[in-house]
Amino acid sequence: MKKSVLSTDSLGADSHRLKKKNLRKSVQSVDDRSPLPNSRRVYVGGKIHPDIRVAFREISLAPTKSINGEIEVNESVRVYDTSGPWGDPDFRGDVTQGLPVLRAKWIRDRGDVEEHDGRKVQPIDDGWLSEAHAEHLAKRNGSEEDELRIKKPGGRKPLRAK
Repeated sequence: MKKSVLSTDSLGADSHRLKKKNLRKSVQSVDDRSPLPNSRRVYVGGKIHPDIRVAFREISLAPTKSINGEIEVNESVRVYDTSGPWGDPDFRGDVTQGLPVLRAKWIRDRGDVEEHDGRKVQPIDDGWLSEAHAEHLAKRNGSEEDELRIKKPGGRKPLRAK
């Protein structure tokens, strides 16, 4: 649900005397997900892929009062909406699953890539070694095992992967 609001912020103290036809009504969203005043989310179809909707923020501008007292109506300005699908009230995504894979088919259709499974992610990828690894390193390097333990849950010390 949206309501129209007269935008007279930049017109000065005598703006209440202006005729309604000279004022531009700006749209102010009252949706909780769109807290930006005088703007609304609009979509433009893609040129190459018309089924892809690109989000823009359409910002309503206040009229300009010139030196001679005339009112100039300013057109809305569209800017790219960087919030992506997460800013769309109709999008039902799961942050743990990530965004829908839209580009995968286009990339495969080019025929210039090959896919592979990669390798299994290991704890060392995060720069951490398990307690068993720390004990093994302590024995191998002749260090005291207590030196490797610090006051952290699990009694492990972060070790840099080599």
